[in-house]
Amino acid sequence: MSYVPHQRRWDLDGVLPAAPLSAPTVPARSLAPGDEARVWQDLTAEYDARLLQAELVRRAPGFSPELELFLEAWAEDEAKHAAALTRLYMEASGATQEGVRARLDGRSGDFEPMASFLDDEFRLSVLLAYDEAMSTHGYGADIPFYASLGGTPERQAAFAAVLRALKNDEAVHYRNAVELLACRHQGRAGEIAPLMDEIVALDAGQSEYKATFLLDHANDQFDEPGMRRVASAVVRTLERRL
Repeated sequence: MSYVPHQRRWDLDGVLPAAPLSAPTVPARSLAPGDEARVWQDLTAEYDARLLQAELVRRAPGFSPELELFLEAWAEDEAKHAAALTRLYMEASGATQEGVRARLDGRSGDFEPMASFLDDEFRLSVLLAYDEAMSTHGYGADIPFYASLGGTPERQAAFAAVLRALKNDEAVHYRNAVELLACRHQGRAGEIAPLMDEIVALDAGQSEYKATFLLDHANDQFDEPGMRRVASAVVRTLERRL
């Protein structure tokens, strides 16, 4: 079985055109602190994909060519997501590019709690499948919230379109992870459920997000029952495919 990860091709300028010159230079409404933190966490989680990528390179566990292909496509998409959310955050909050960059510079991740996943391709692939399924669910639920930040009907529609693009990309990443596991790890279906229990316990047990890209769910938007619902759906799919 050959493995080729899929990617959606979309243009950020086409989905979220630059605000017209006639638009005010301040946001249409001030972001409430909770709303600002919510958008900022999404932005930083996407930005932190580069920290995860660097950590995987540093550990150099000797991944298969198939996983390397997955990660190449994934990293390209996540960089686009960070750019999209940066633009959206700037427009909604009134922040400048320089201000956002200053806040992002110097971020570092604490990967030790998930170290056993990063050194084992099978465990990492299952974790990626779960995390991308969670992102798909989370972005889908966030569309109305992000649309509300747009100020004008036109910008509300554009903001919603950004979230749909991100949600659809994450769904492709999830399917790519499933296909990767089906290609590389046939016969290991019996290991999926206990491994997923381990993943959910790690996810639900976090008191804070540690700039790892993965498991960025330590906030009020997510709870353990929701994590288990997503995890159960992923388990059913993987057990059927493996």
